[in-house]
Amino acid sequence: MTVKGRRQEYVEATRAALLDSALRLFTEKGFAQTSLDEVATAARLTKGALYHHFASKRALFEEVLATVNDRIAETVMGAGAGEGGPWARLMRGLDAYLDACLDLEYQRICLQQAPVVLGWERCRELEARMMGLLDAMLRELAASGQTRLQPSPLLTRVLFRMLSEAAMVIGESADPKATRSEVGVLVRELLQSVHKGNADVIASR
Repeated sequence: MTVKGRRQEYVEATRAALLDSALRLFTEKGFAQTSLDEVATAARLTKGALYHHFASKRALFEEVLATVNDRIAETVMGAGAGEGGPWARLMRGLDAYLDACLDLEYQRICLQQAPVVLGWERCRELEARMMGLLDAMLRELAASGQTRLQPSPLLTRVLFRMLSEAAMVIGESADPKATRSEVGVLVRELLQSVHKGNADVIASR
């Protein structure tokens, strides 16, 4: 390996260590109660090394948020791939997302802290990948003739906001697992009301 290659490997490892430490501390203590000194110490790095990668605590938090969002998006994408028709894949993606809402990191970072730290507008920008996945699934479903709804940016946004609110309900519940199950049934029933045919519905249960 060249010197440049080793240096790049070190840079990437340093960045990953800082993000891991920040994710753990932001999840456990919250953004306001976590200092950059703590993040650097937990990563066994200097504060100078942290500032080399992140200009501020807000910038660090935004990168942590993007990391968690990407992880959830990959999970949903994986669940929505594979065998079955568009409806079955949409339902698998939906279940994967609702299961992710039980993840403490997703609850604390994405649902609870992000709107406060970054504001709703920036959060919406960072949700673009998840909205893109939902839009693609809805368009595939419409192309198959299995829904009465016509895909549009408005439809995607409304359904995504419904799922976001469902995620908040799960995260705030005293019994998240029971609430996740209840929310799953409700969302499925709402979507099934505009579904043409029952074959894929039955197969996806």
